[in-house]
Amino acid sequence: MKAWNAAILGTVIIWAGVIIATALVLAGTGYFGQLIPIFGGGAAGNLIVLAGARNMRE
Repeated sequence: MKAWNAAILGTVIIWAGVIIATALVLAGTGYFGQLIPIFGGGAAGNLIVLAGARNMRE
């Protein structure tokens, strides 16, 4: 596996862990519903930046 693919996979795993851990901690409160769009946007933005950096490097 190329290093960039590993970096993207690692980023996905980290963001998934953050979102799941937050869901567990904030279960039963109204805060998770407010945070999920923020975390989702952060994860998507991070993947876009990583994919753009990979394309520039190739």
